[in-house]
Amino acid sequence: MLEGRRWEPLRPLTITRAGKVVTAKFLVPEPPLVLDTQKVSDPGNYGFELVDGSASPPAITNVAITAPDTVQITLAAAPTGPSPRLRYAYRFHGCAGPGTTARGNLRDSDATPSQAGYDLANWAVHFDEPVQ
Repeated sequence: MLEGRRWEPLRPLTITRAGKVVTAKFLVPEPPLVLDTQKVSDPGNYGFELVDGSASPPAITNVAITAPDTVQITLAAAPTGPSPRLRYAYRFHGCAGPGTTARGNLRDSDATPSQAGYDLANWAVHFDEPVQ
């Protein structure tokens, strides 16, 4: 608003798969992407999960930032279900109590402080998107 341009959240632009590797390219307000476990505890796989319509979707074996705007998710095997989807910060983890909210660790590198001096990094929005 201050710069006279429309704000866009940190969100996925494309999600593709080749074999057992899912690649998510993001719209990143201030690159590069960061997996931050200092400010948000890791709920497992930094908040990413894959579902594919089967009873046992393949497990995620690795999540890595591979470019300033790209996250690569490696699966134990290629999905076999009919409609794979990548989810982020989607599920609640654990029972009721502290640290049980749906959350993820993906943010950008915006170093702009608030007027009170607090961090204003852009955190990725939660999503449930088809894998192409």
